[in-house]
Formats: sequence, C-alpha cells, structure tokens
Amino acid sequence: MSRSKTFNIKCPSCGVPQDVELYEAINVSTEPGLKQALLENKLNRVACIDCDASFRVDMPMLYSDPKNHILIHWIPETAGLTKDQIIADFDQSLEQINAMLPPDVTAPRVRLVLTRVELVELIFLIEAGLNQRVVEYVKYSIYTRNMEKIDPHKFRLLLDVMDSTEEELCFVMQDVESQQLGSILRYGRSAYQSLYELYEENSEEFFEMFPGPCISARNLLLEDSEEA
Repeated sequence: MSRSKTFNIKCPSCGVPQDVELYEAINVSTEPGLKQALLENKLNRVACIDCDASFRVDMPMLYSDPKNHILIHWIPETAGLTKDQIIADFDQSLEQINAMLPPDVTAPRVRLVLTRVELVELIFLIEAGLNQRVVEYVKYSIYTRNMEKIDPHKFRLLLDVMDSTEEELCFVMQDVESQQLGSILRYGRSAYQSLYELYEENSEEFFEMFPGPCISARNLLLEDSEEA
C-alpha cells in the first residue's frame, strides 16, 4: 500500500516553513493516479503558502507495482549521502529483509535508482519487457564510442521508450547540470536483440560489469575515470 507522512520543510525560495504531506512509498497497482503524478512531475510537489513558489521535494521513496512485478527504491543523492553510502545502506536493508523471511520464501527483487529520471526510465523499460543490464551495456557502448560528444561527467543517457520504434531504440542526452534534454541517438533493435541473445547464453559478463544494485553505465564510467 502507499504510505505518506507529514514533514516540516522550508521553502527554498523564501525560507518560510510549512507542514506538507509527502509520499514515502507508492503502490501504483492500487492507486494508478500516483503513477501519473510521478510521470507528470507532480508527485511530492509543494506550493509555498507564503510566496506561491512551486517546488518538488526529492526524498527516499519506494515505487511498487505488484501487477507488473516492479519494486524500485529511489534514494536521491540529495538525501545527504554519497552514492557509496546509499548503496551500502541499501545492501544492509536487503540483508535485514532476507534475514526476516522464512527459508522457503524468496525475497522480492528490489532495484535501486538515484534520480527521478532514472526511476521513470526504469519503469518504462521494465514495462516494455527490455533487459536493464543489456540496455546499460548499449549505453556503455554509445558512451565509449562518442566520449568527445557524450562526456558522462556532463551528460546522462536515457532510454526513451515512448519514442522508440520496432526498428530502433531511442536514447536522449540529458545535461546533468541543467537537466535539459538534448540530442537524440538511435540504436538498432536488431543489435539490441543480438546482445540480449548473448546475455541469455552467458549472462556472467553482464553481471560482472553491472553487479548492482545500482545498474548504470554512466556510474561505471565515472568510477573508471576516478580510478584512472
């Protein structure tokens, strides 16, 4: 079920505090309107009682869609934790959940994302029946072949499921700093299908490259650049 809680927050524009109700977890199978609010960037959006400024509050949230077997935990880096701390806390939480389950019960698969756009992207990706690791492998290939044009420090690559076709997958570049969407890149479905068949034959390489819980080609490239 969905869960909300009252928080006292300050308006980032004028600094006036107010009590607002924000969602910590949403179940879109029982409340589909919450999914629509998320997609329209209206979920956990607040209007200041003093200056009327509209702003979104990014906070840890669990997205649940039992009908489509989707369970995603969004933990923004703006929550005051680094990516490594977020992943460590996430892994610890999963261990605690697994320890509480009976031996004959399999723990649900929970995915982790760090931004809202990645949450929306992953929802559409799963609903479209695409493999997340294979898609990130495609992104990795696009990045490494176009590093001068698509610097992972400056740009995020997002799969645009809605504009993809039967022949091509559509990826859009997002400026990390401004959040603006820019150039579109296309990748053949046949090439994706070949990679997916390779994944089915031998998935070890994909799991080794993207072990999780945060499966991201961009994060992998950023980590590699830090180690270089």
